[in-house]
Formats: sequence, structure tokens, C-alpha cells
Amino acid sequence: MQKGSYGVVDILLRSVLLCVGLLPRRCLCALSNVLAFLTERVVGYRRKVAMGNLRKAFPAKPEAELRRIASASYRNFFDVALNIFRIRYASRRRVMRSVAIANVEMMQDLYARGMSGLLLAGHFSCWEYIGTVQPHIRHRTVAAYQPLSFAPLERVIAEARGRFGASMAALREIFRALLDYQARGEPSMALMVADQTPARGSCTHWVTLLGQRTPVLMGPERIAQKLGCAVMYLRVVERRRFCYEYELVMLSENAALEKPMAVTKKFYAELEKDLLRAPHCWMWTHRRWKNQDRYEVEKICEA
Repeated sequence: MQKGSYGVVDILLRSVLLCVGLLPRRCLCALSNVLAFLTERVVGYRRKVAMGNLRKAFPAKPEAELRRIASASYRNFFDVALNIFRIRYASRRRVMRSVAIANVEMMQDLYARGMSGLLLAGHFSCWEYIGTVQPHIRHRTVAAYQPLSFAPLERVIAEARGRFGASMAALREIFRALLDYQARGEPSMALMVADQTPARGSCTHWVTLLGQRTPVLMGPERIAQKLGCAVMYLRVVERRRFCYEYELVMLSENAALEKPMAVTKKFYAELEKDLLRAPHCWMWTHRRWKNQDRYEVEKICEA
């Protein structure tokens, strides 16, 4: 596509997303419901994948309940997507009213001690409002992201995540960005979604999640160990749709002092608690257990 065409696409996209972002909550709920119905029931996008994952994770649940969880997970997916546009375009007051952070003083205490932190979230409910923490803390906040091939949409997402003062860094560059802050003596707070599935050739570390051998990425733990920083889990509780409460759970005061895999196991233990509490809030359409045949017992670090 030519450069001029990108400008037209960018303007049209922003116009549509501006209208979406300014919708009241009830309209956003209705729009999310419609998009979820079309995606699940009409297009049938990864419905077999979602149901297969749910049957593995909850073998004792009846099929009707699994179908209800699957349908609700599609709505959750579109709630998360629409929340990005709400954060970008709605008034700052409306955005700030959509989330409450229960114990932000945990971050404030770390800064008072001159410590950096790594805040880990799962693909659970809506983590996108975490950027609103920046006005409440003094850390230099950096949000990790995976670059998109569609530049206009990537710019909108980056603007939403950085609207309240957080800077952005690609996943491959996040360690360098945090190392630079450390070298300047500036405590930083990195925000990362940490439950991605590794590439097939990188399935070398495993945990048990919902009874399933699950390959995990070790990048977040290794970054925290090299920096000697604290690691926290972001617990997301949906008070009602498009309104959330965040709670910070300390996983380690200093990851450099932890045994290998300890921080990662603690993260997945907290994530499992959330999945058992509200399974519909996870993205079951991801092929999370497609590489289970790569599991090797000797590579498990037993607790």
C-alpha cells in the first residue's frame, strides 16, 4: 500500500474508532455482544479450539456449561478490544472512573526504597487500564508490546497505552530500556503480559496449569533476575463490564534471590486462581496446549 493510502486509511480508522471510544458503556456492551455472536456463531472463529481447551481444563464440567464459558469468553475478547478505544478516546475522567487500583501503595513503597518492579499480567479480563497507574506513582513506567503489521491500528493502541504517561517498548527491546533506566539510577516499572505460548522449538520450560502441562516463556523472569527487581502479579476483577478493580500481588521482593522457575511458577499459580474463579475471562481461542507432545519430564523443575 502506498504512503498516501496509509494516510486515508489512518483517518478513516481513527474516525470509526473515535466514535466507538465515545460510546456509553451500555452501547459498548451491546456492540461487544453483537461482535461476539457474529465471531462465534456465524464465522465460527476457532470455536473448536476454544471448546477443546475447555474440555481439557475442566473435564468434570457439563458440555452446556463449557459452551456458556466459551460464549462469554468471546464477549470478554471484544470487551478488551473495545476498552482500548475507550481508553484512547473517552474523557480522562471516564477512563479513570472505569478502574480502581486497590493497593497502589505497594508500588509507592518500592519507589521509596529505590527499587524497580516488573508487573506481570495474563491474558485475563482487561489489563489495558494499567497505564492509568502512572499518575499515582513516581516510577518511570514502560509498557511492553508486540508490534503489529497494520501500522494505523498499532499507533492507536500505542497512544491508548501511553495516554497517561507510560512509555512503550517492543518486547525485544524492553530489557535494554529498563537497563538504561537502571544505569541512570531511575527506578522503573515494567508492564508485561506474560502467559504467551512459546514457539514450538522454544518449549523447554513447563508448568502445570489447570491439570495441563503448559510450556512457558522465561523472558520475564530472566529480565527480573538480571535487574534484581521486584515482581508483582496483576489481579483483575471485573466489577461489571467495562469497569474493573486491580490488585497487586507480590510474587518476589527480589527476583535475583529466587530459585530458577520460582517466579514463573508463582505467576501461573496466581493466574490459575483467576481462571478457576472466572474462566470466561481468559482467551480460550489461543492454541495454548498445541505443543504438549514436546513435554519432557526431565526438564521440569519440581517445586
